[in-house]
Amino acid sequence: MADPDRPIALEAYEALADGYAAKAETKAENGYNEHPAIRRVIGAVTGLDVLDAGCGPGFLTRDLIAAGASRIAAFDVSPRMVELARERNGPETPIIAADMAKPLDWLADASFDLVVSSLALDYVRDWSKPLGEFRRVLKPGGRLVFSVQHPLGSYLWFRPETAFGVHYCEASWRSFTEEPVIVPDYYRSFEEIVGPLLSAGFALAGVHETRPVPELEQIDPEKYRRHSTIPTFMVIEALRQ
Repeated sequence: MADPDRPIALEAYEALADGYAAKAETKAENGYNEHPAIRRVIGAVTGLDVLDAGCGPGFLTRDLIAAGASRIAAFDVSPRMVELARERNGPETPIIAADMAKPLDWLADASFDLVVSSLALDYVRDWSKPLGEFRRVLKPGGRLVFSVQHPLGSYLWFRPETAFGVHYCEASWRSFTEEPVIVPDYYRSFEEIVGPLLSAGFALAGVHETRPVPELEQIDPEKYRRHSTIPTFMVIEALRQ
């Protein structure tokens, strides 16, 4: 029987980590769609204290540092992803292994101007826990910017029994490793995205459906057409009330 306290995608991301770190920035879904979309919504970070929650191999952490963030802290549930993020960003950036479904008790209250999270909340069923912690560590008026799978794209991909609610799903990923990796995930309706956010004490500031950047049309016309027709991801912007 699976351990209910164990993160659902931990083993999958341990297996994917090196391939993901090497290839994601050149993938249509990541490097040409979600990556530019979340960075556009984040905007200027000069002088800000930022938490990167679910940092993966440290792509976004690296870009936040380069954009002038004053202080960065980051964590990921996968120890191998943490190793890769440390290699990419150096020892001066504190990056640790931690589960966002549990208390972030090493972080002080009201200590960040901005919390960002790129495609990590999809693997947590109960959002009240991470959203409550994100609100706690944000300064009053601080921002939360996170990306998740778009409910439409996710529904068409996973085909859960109903489009309402939250459903455990699995997908076979074949792009990052020689052998397919089964990745557990949660399908989540739009109501189940916005409701927990408001309940946690955030004010919704923006909902952005991602589209691929124009450069992808020359590289992969079919994926450009597909991701321009059906949204794959969405970026949510919220304010700590």
